[in-house]
Parts: sequence; C-alpha cells; structure tokens
Amino acid sequence: MIGRIHLKRAVKRTAGCLSAAGAPFVRRSGSVRACILVYHRIAEIGFIDPRRDDWNVPPGRFERQVKALSDFGQIVPLMELPEKLRSDETPSRPWICLTFDDGFANFYRHAVPILTRYQAPATLFVPTAAVESSEPMPFDRWALENQSRVSQDTWRAITWQELERCLDTDLVSIGSHSHQHLNGSRCQAQQYAEEAQQSRDILAARLGTESARSYAYPYGSRRLGQVTDSYVDAVRDAGYEMALTTDLGLADADSGWLTLPRIEAHPLDGPSVVRAKASGSLSPYFFTDRLRKSHRA
Repeated sequence: MIGRIHLKRAVKRTAGCLSAAGAPFVRRSGSVRACILVYHRIAEIGFIDPRRDDWNVPPGRFERQVKALSDFGQIVPLMELPEKLRSDETPSRPWICLTFDDGFANFYRHAVPILTRYQAPATLFVPTAAVESSEPMPFDRWALENQSRVSQDTWRAITWQELERCLDTDLVSIGSHSHQHLNGSRCQAQQYAEEAQQSRDILAARLGTESARSYAYPYGSRRLGQVTDSYVDAVRDAGYEMALTTDLGLADADSGWLTLPRIEAHPLDGPSVVRAKASGSLSPYFFTDRLRKSHRA
C-alpha cells in the first residue's frame, strides 16, 4: 500500500539528494552559523505505517549519522552555543548541536551508548507530564495506533531514574518540552504560561536547575502558529535562557535565543546528507517545509 508517508519519504529522499549535490556550492555567509539537528524516536521498527509518520531514526542509521557529523564538524553542547556564536571565534569545522524531542526511553537505551562512543553531547527535551508513563504518550499518534505491532521500546516514555543516568554521562543535558505537549496553535495565553512554568518547576525540583534552562516548543512552527509571540513571552517569563522551534535554518549570533531554528534529522539521511545539512545546504528543504501541516496527521 502506497500512502502519504511513502510519498513524504520520497520527497525527502529527493530533497536529500539535491542538498548533498548542492553542498559544495554553498556560500559561506559573513557570520558564523551552527546547525541544530532535531531527532525524536531512536528504535528498531521494521515497517512503515503508510498513514502515520513514526518520527524514527533506527539506531544503526543514527550511529552512521553521528560518525559522519563527528568527522565533519564539531558537536558541541547546546547551552554553549550562544557564547560561541557571540564570540570572535571562527571554527575550523562547523558547529553542530544534537537535540531530541518527546522524551522517549529509547533515547537512553539506544542513543546514549552511541553518543558515549563518539563523545557527542546532546540535549533531550521531555514533556514532564509524560515522564514514567506506562502507556503511549497522548500526542504519539503513531504509537497509539501501532502499539500492538511493536515492543514497548519503540514508544515508552523515559523515567526519572533514566534521566538521572543520562545526566551521569556528562554528555547529556535535559530541557523542557512543555508539560503536556500541547499544540501552541490551540492554546490560550494562560496555557502557555502553565506549560512553560510547570515543566520548569518540575525539572528543577527533580533534576536541578541546570535541567531547567532550555525549552523546545512542541510541534514548533512559527509559520503554522504553533509558536506565537505570547508563547515566547511565557517561556521568557518562566526563566528559560534558550528555546528552540522547528523552523528551518541555521543559528547565528543574530538569531533570537528564544526562537532558534532547527533541522530535522531523517531516517533516510546518509552521511553526505547530514554533512550537507550541517554545512547549510538547505534550499531543497525550504520546499518540503512548506508542505508541513498544523499537526502531525
């Protein structure tokens, strides 16, 4: 059965080929820029649901991507990025940050060993209401429909103990992915404040204030109204120092630190494609980004 997801992957495969082909011709801008990649699930699934995106990069593919990025650029901690971009330092290799949304336990099981092997820092953003959930997270439509076909490993939420173990690696930092993972385009101003403040309070209490400094907006598109000015204000008022969208682009010293852009890491991305993304060869993806809808359907 050929479905929407097969078509979506075909479009992204084509975009990746074009991105890799265009990478040698990317002009360096006057400002230093950094690539912030966003991942979600890291698991073995073995099938493609033609209707629902699994937002998954299998562990083997993830390791090849991390190796390629480590060889090509400098993978740096997310919270060090503002200071680096504001400094006069000109990196010998591109700066790259790895981020993971949604708080899946497979980050701890599959991603952390690979990150450790390559000494690659990363930030995991967790929706605090879902931590330790024994059921698929309410926003994870793929898991809600496919849980009978897969192991818990593919959808289980991370636990507080696993988060502590992640922090013990000294490679992983934790940030907020809101409290309930609500779509900002459907929220009132008070809900923005509750989502930002409540999650920050919980993270600070459970893991310490270092885990309450950064925020990743659920869904994350300003164009689609998922990140509004009121939402940004609520995140600022809650005390976060940095917040990330899913708007496509590289970060530089002029980026708004509460609306930083990111680039999706896709399961089809081979080494040449992730290198192209890190170098800023993004023109084909601006077309695919326009195909995004207001929710994960």
